[in-house]
Amino acid sequence: MTQPDSGISLNWLLRLRWITVVAQTAAILVSLRLLPDELAPLPLLGLVALGALSNLALGWRLAQADPPGSSLPGLVLGLDILLLTGLLYLSGGPANPFTAIYLVHVTLAAVVMRGAWAWALGALAIAGFGLLFFWNVHVHSLAHMNHGEGGISLHLVGMWVAFAITAGLIAAFVGRVTEALRQRDEEVAALRDLSARHARLAALTTLAAGVAHELGTPLGTIAITAKELQHATEVLGLRDSDIPQDAALIRQEVDRCRRILDQLAGPSGSSPGEDFQALAWADLERDLLDGMSTEDRTRIAFNWPGDPCGAMPRRGLARALRAVLSNALEATPSPGLIQLRASRVKERWQLEVRDPGVGMSPEVLARLGEPFFSTKPEGSGMGLGLFLARTFAEQLGGELQVDSRVGHGTSVRLLLPEVLHA
Repeated sequence: MTQPDSGISLNWLLRLRWITVVAQTAAILVSLRLLPDELAPLPLLGLVALGALSNLALGWRLAQADPPGSSLPGLVLGLDILLLTGLLYLSGGPANPFTAIYLVHVTLAAVVMRGAWAWALGALAIAGFGLLFFWNVHVHSLAHMNHGEGGISLHLVGMWVAFAITAGLIAAFVGRVTEALRQRDEEVAALRDLSARHARLAALTTLAAGVAHELGTPLGTIAITAKELQHATEVLGLRDSDIPQDAALIRQEVDRCRRILDQLAGPSGSSPGEDFQALAWADLERDLLDGMSTEDRTRIAFNWPGDPCGAMPRRGLARALRAVLSNALEATPSPGLIQLRASRVKERWQLEVRDPGVGMSPEVLARLGEPFFSTKPEGSGMGLGLFLARTFAEQLGGELQVDSRVGHGTSVRLLLPEVLHA
């Protein structure tokens, strides 16, 4: 059975049921004045009181910290149908003009619940109305003419059949319309979220290009200084010292920084700005290990499939996976092993990074992927890695999935469409 958003449905039903209690009480009091000798007031008011008590219990349940079960709206509506059947049983059965209220409950069931729940509640209303033809407290003033004696007239049978058809059509039509509106709202919300992430990515792209431009000059100065230092050691005869090696290392790191800045100054490394190219798994592995320390390299286990990787945006894919691997390495105490596995799942490539680290709480998972959100100590990261990885996947028509539990590690899956395979 498919369920609705219980909190919204129940808060709405709570108010609606209080209105119903007041309306039912007023209707009974008016009927007692019009038909003083034909209705039993205490049983009728008792059923209304039972509905009010159940609503007090519902209000208490909604006030609790933990969310209610998704089936609770259906149970509440089922109780309301049973209470209405009891009220109609005591006040003339199918002859009571308020039998039309059954259709209100059927409509509410179609709006509030989905799928089998809506049909089950509709069937309960039809059954309750049908039972009233056989068992009810007769009220002479409400009786129909020409219904016959000693059995059910053709008119009453027609009433029940018409009610069943109407209830079924309401459940089907209103349910489909409500479901279509729900899906549309979910799609609009998803598009708004995607648009907001793209806007944040555009802002980050502008910032990255500016940073790359500003850092170009100091990096050039560092490279020239390191070269002069290396030359000076040769002139002074200090070739056997550690200074030449240190100067060479500085120049290597400057070259690496320049390559990174060249990527930042480009189209943000996003897949639409990067050509798709044939990529072997071995090439991707080299890209991922480039720049890592020796210790980190030994802590990553790659599991590549026999099928070729095909055509992919190499730079964007490597950047996205490096961000995930970096988080996994930091979350896993040494010498914990990180697993990276590639496989095909339902016509998509799945690249899964699994770590045995500390895991994440549900509260952290709910915010994972937001830009500038990080659980690392201040100054240890900007909180952009997973945001950029998710954006990369969505730009290709894929997605990023994260499963994690505190103390049980984390699994991050990057899913890319099969169309990328050559």
